[in-house]
Amino acid sequence: MIREIVLWLIVGMYLLVQPGEAEARGGNTRASLKVTTQLVTQKHLEQALLAQLHRQFPLKNVELSVQVLYPKQPVTVPNGKLVIQVPPDTMDGRTGRRAFRVALLVDAHLVQTVNVVAELMAKSQVVAPVRWIKAKELLEADDLTMISHTLPALVHDFIQDMHQAVGKQATRLLRPNAPIQHAYLALPPVIHKGDRVIIEARRGGLLVQTVGIAKASGQAGKMIPVENQRSGREILGRVLAAGLVEVQF
Repeated sequence: MIREIVLWLIVGMYLLVQPGEAEARGGNTRASLKVTTQLVTQKHLEQALLAQLHRQFPLKNVELSVQVLYPKQPVTVPNGKLVIQVPPDTMDGRTGRRAFRVALLVDAHLVQTVNVVAELMAKSQVVAPVRWIKAKELLEADDLTMISHTLPALVHDFIQDMHQAVGKQATRLLRPNAPIQHAYLALPPVIHKGDRVIIEARRGGLLVQTVGIAKASGQAGKMIPVENQRSGREILGRVLAAGLVEVQF
């Protein structure tokens, strides 16, 4: 009888102890497991593309966004220090849907090259006229406004500062609320065709001046033909200021 009681006590103690030991062993097993891989998500790729775009292009006053369309699923790579490299030659500065070859490096070793398709969008505040502007018309501050414009490329010719347009002359007809490019404007001429001008020539300390007639209009610094009224000869001179042309002799 005593033996049976002792035997049952031993069995009961064994049953009580075993679950705890099993859990302890299981916990040690789980603790010993290490994560051996990591995921490269669309967010990681978007951040890498944005960083490369900002390094490669002058994005002053430009709101740039990148949305990765492919790959849709995360890319699995070994665990370690991850670096995502976007070769500069894969970026041509155009916006819209673009394709890139992206290198994934772990601990400075190339582990995979991924084809990435992304949608690039760039917006900026640019200068636009508020009314029709005729060719050769001078622009004033009241003629202009700032509008938000989607850029077709990161390298562009749009004017982003109103001060760069005020006082200049339109070289073509400008449409209301259409972005103005630098090529559409020019400095106004300070000398007009037919103006009476002073022609001056300098050499050392010698200054010679005479009167002439401008045969073309021109801005400061531009070469225009002028006619020397005294000799009747037509020569080329550089516009220095209103009514003043410099020639070489």
